[in-house]
Amino acid sequence: MNVVDKKIGKDTAAHTLRTLTPDKAFRFYREMGQPLDATSRSLGEFATVVKGVDPSSIRFHVERGDFEGWFKMLGDKSLADQVAALRGKNISPDVLRGKVSSMAATRVDQLVRVAGSKK
Repeated sequence: MNVVDKKIGKDTAAHTLRTLTPDKAFRFYREMGQPLDATSRSLGEFATVVKGVDPSSIRFHVERGDFEGWFKMLGDKSLADQVAALRGKNISPDVLRGKVSSMAATRVDQLVRVAGSKK
């Protein structure tokens, strides 16, 4: 965990991992006006679903800042900043999907550890 993560308390971690109402779910799109049949109502679900989403959709959302906005809404500025750092990079869509997937899965693991701790 980085220094920022050490400041996150059990309640904050649990809040970040919460399941949202359907209206707050992240909806994946291939591009404007082309929704995919993929949504996520929690960070944990996002980490699983993103692995199977069309790589061009991942590029679309990274470049628009959509993931960052949703992560911030969940209360996770750290993950939002990590994904924001990928914007504008010349990374293939497949590699980009792998990076976003890995970042989300790692973050979920970190938050689960904090949420389950006695602190």
